This record gives sequence, structure tokens and C-alpha cells, in this order.
Amino acid sequence: MSFPLEPSPEQVREMLELVTSKLVEFLHANSRPANYSVDKAQSLASQRADSLPTTTSTLDEILDELFSEVFPNALPTAHPGFMAYIPGGGIVHAGIADLITKITNRYVGIDATAPLLSQIETDVLKWFCEMVGYDNHSAGTLTSGGSIANLTAVICARTKTMGDDFSNGVVYASNFVHHSMWKAFHAAGVNPRRIRAIDVDEQFRLDADKLALQMRQDIEQGLKPMMVVATAGSTNTGTIDSLNEIADLCEAYSAWYHVDAAYGGFFCFTEYGRAKLAGIQRADSITLDPHKGLFLPYGTGAILVKNSEDLKNTFSHQADYIPEKASEQVLWDFSELSLELTRPSRGLAIWLPFKMHGVQAFRTTLQEKLDLAQYFCEQLRLDSRWKIVATPELSLTVFKYSNSQLSKNELNIINRQIIESINSKGRVNLSGTSIAGEFVIRTCVLSFRTHQLQLDQLLEDLAEQLDLLAHTTK
Repeated sequence: MSFPLEPSPEQVREMLELVTSKLVEFLHANSRPANYSVDKAQSLASQRADSLPTTTSTLDEILDELFSEVFPNALPTAHPGFMAYIPGGGIVHAGIADLITKITNRYVGIDATAPLLSQIETDVLKWFCEMVGYDNHSAGTLTSGGSIANLTAVICARTKTMGDDFSNGVVYASNFVHHSMWKAFHAAGVNPRRIRAIDVDEQFRLDADKLALQMRQDIEQGLKPMMVVATAGSTNTGTIDSLNEIADLCEAYSAWYHVDAAYGGFFCFTEYGRAKLAGIQRADSITLDPHKGLFLPYGTGAILVKNSEDLKNTFSHQADYIPEKASEQVLWDFSELSLELTRPSRGLAIWLPFKMHGVQAFRTTLQEKLDLAQYFCEQLRLDSRWKIVATPELSLTVFKYSNSQLSKNELNIINRQIIESINSKGRVNLSGTSIAGEFVIRTCVLSFRTHQLQLDQLLEDLAEQLDLLAHTTK
């Protein structure tokens, strides 16, 4: 009898060799552009709705389809020239770790089923806690991304500060906070009338004076400040909120203090980043995204909590079918620290590349991105037609084409056209955002493959746009 889902050793080796060959070819195809056609991709997607397969296909045929059509028709977030949004990672080492994890398929829902894998994940989280300045009373868990990490923080804050009745609990965040926070507030059951969006100041930081005023007003109305969210590297402008000042307010009003450092947190591995993020260690919880700042594939986030008991008190729950601990060995049981019981083993994808290359490889790469952002900003300042809207605090620059003779609407159109024109060339990929009704251009340098060559190409493309504008606006 044949068992097609149980390939022989020879068949496994053959499949892995085929996949490896395709991946190597894909990774080193230098001619691939930094952009793709959305219209073409959506058209292809609408044409390929598969019915449930009743016939077989060879792995060769499937791989040809994936690598010739599916993957090329998607946003190339790991391209060297990708500087749009917050670039994703994709280091090969983590992919290899994930392959190992998926094929060996060990269960890490509770610590007793895979103690060594649990310890590996615990070690990784302890590295992160040490990086942000937490002591050994802290804990955390790896998540699918920053959104679930933020939701975890809101649930912890609700439980710790309000108990069973959180109807009068108020949450605060800037109007530049990541939109996953608003979704987390709603998902955690926070009363929509108790959600406060606080304006940012002239540096695009959460305005601490307005925050303090709003908190006092809420207390006078008989409400209780439940949670304040600060951002360490906003998506819009890359700005770091005044972390110590907000911490003071949270302590004064007994509010849970959460820092969304999904983008910026791992810059703490650098001396510059530690200085910029001073005060982050005062937070009750911190969101990090290894698939951003550690260049990992998508699907790796983290939530750190200063007091491990806050996680346990929120998520610990017993069931008859869960075995009791077999020993007194102190291991982190992630089912007791998170919403998940069945979960993938996420730690190996971080642990393996750190073990192979050490922290210095990551520290050096992160510092390179900081330096490149400063270099890019300095080059822009050489031409007065570029206006720096937000100077890079980390690796994100916000700027726009400026011309006093044109209206805001005309400038918005031009800046959109600049992005479209540059992206169409395929060397780099930029994105934009709106700030106070003005459309601006964003560049975020975070891909591990982005180096000075790509910044110089971007500067060349921008100079070409200025030449074109000089002829068309005369």
C-alpha cells in the first residue's frame, strides 16, 4: 500500500534540493524590480481561483508556478530598494530555522512537552528584556506580530488596573499611534467613549501637556485612567514620544504604561538607540517586532511585561486535560503567559541566527540603517526644494517637494506623482502619508539588504524628478 503523505528519505531529499535550487535562484536574481503591478497581480489573482484538487501535480510544476508567477506579483518587501512603510525582513537563517521547526513539529503549547525548545524561546525573550532594561522579574511571549502583542498589553492593563469592572477605564494614545492600538482597544472591550486620541506636538510626539490635562479632566468626571500608550518609532514619522515624561504621568495617575516599540525597539541594541529610547524600561509593557528590527520573516512579534505576575494573573488558566507540572524545574510555560495554547515554536527563528552570528552582526546592521538615514537627510538638505518634514530620529525620514508659488493641493499632487514616478523605475520603492492635510514622502531604511548604493540610487531618481519639475513649472 502506498502512503503519499509519508515520502521516503530519497523523496524528501529530492524535494528539498528542488526547493533549495529555486530559492537560491530567486534570492540572487539581481534584475528583479523593487515594485510590482498591483493591477496585474489582482487580475491574475481573480483568474486563478482553484477548486479542490482532484488530480496531482509534480513539485516541479508547482514550484515553477510559484516562482514565475505568484511570488513576483507581490510587494517585494525584502528587496534592497524597498524603503516603503516599515520594511519587513526575511533573513535566510530564520527561514531555515522555521523549516526545521515546521518539519520536526514539536508541541510547545506547554513547557513540559518540549522543555528545551521552551528554554530556547525563554532565552530569546530574556535577551530582549535585558536589551530594554528590564530586570529578572520580567517575562514575555513571542506572538504573530505587533498587533497581537498590543492586544495582549491592553488585556493585561485592563486586568491589572480595573479588575472585573473596566467600564470607567480610560485609555490614551496619540493620534499618530499605530492603528493596531485602536483595534486592540475595541477587541479588548474598552468602551468607545473611553478612548482618547491625544494630539501630537510640533515634533509629532504625543503632547504630554494635553495628555495630563485630559487625564485630570477624566478623573474629575469620575473616570479612571487605565492605560497610556507611547510610541517608540511611529509609522507616520518615525517619532519617539517623550518616554520619561509620559512615565511620570502614568506613575502619578496609576495608569498602565505601554510602549509600542514594534519599529524602534531593537535599536536599543545600538548605543545611539539606547540613548534615544531612554525611559523605555519604565514601561509596564513593550511591544517589539523582530520581523522589523531584527530582519526576520513576517510572523514574529513580541510582548514584554515588566512584572511576570501580571501576565500570569491575566492568562493563567487550568484544564483537566492539561498535565500537571512533572517537576519543580522553573520553565516559562507560554500557555500561562499568553492567549495561545497550541502555538508554533517561534523562538528558534531568532535563536539560530543569533547563535550563528552573535549580537554584533545585528548591532552593526542596525547602526548602518541609522547612519544611512542621516546620510540621506543630509543629502536632501543640499537642495532647498526638498523640505524635511520629520528629521530621522531612527531610520525613517519624512520630506516633500516644496514650492511657495504652488497651492497645497498642487503640491500634494506633485508629491504623489514623485512617488509614482520613482517607484515605476523599479530601483527603489517609497510610500507616502498625510500630515495635517499635506501629502508627504516617507523613506524607511530597515531592510538588511539596503546599503548606500540604494540610497544613492534614490537620490539620483529624486534629482531627476527635480529636473523634470524645473521644466514643467516654469
